[in-house]
Amino acid sequence: MEEAKNIIDLDDAFHVTLSTEEKIKCLEEILNKIKKILYVYDKTQEPNSGYNYKVYCGGILIYISSSNGLFNGELVNLIINMNAIINNDFSKSQLKRIVFESKNQIEFLLQSYKDKE
Repeated sequence: MEEAKNIIDLDDAFHVTLSTEEKIKCLEEILNKIKKILYVYDKTQEPNSGYNYKVYCGGILIYISSSNGLFNGELVNLIINMNAIINNDFSKSQLKRIVFESKNQIEFLLQSYKDKE
């Protein structure tokens, strides 16, 4: 049986990279979204508010997961944190800890990219 020829490896054929400036903008956007989690959580606690912090975090998770490949896997801890929020019922203090941990991770990455400019 003859092997197929001319198979295209999509990893080699299609590779997107971001400049340092674009990575900084992306991280700043993620940081802004992360900072709003506690606000959305508080609104979720109000009756008939229409807010759902888990849905909000799901949107952030999609954004971070989609960006992770462009950051060579540097956003994995953020993906884990957002997934933890979505899949668990944390108290506000536990949620606050995860949000601040995520915020600190992003700020660390931001600073490392700003130092490269």
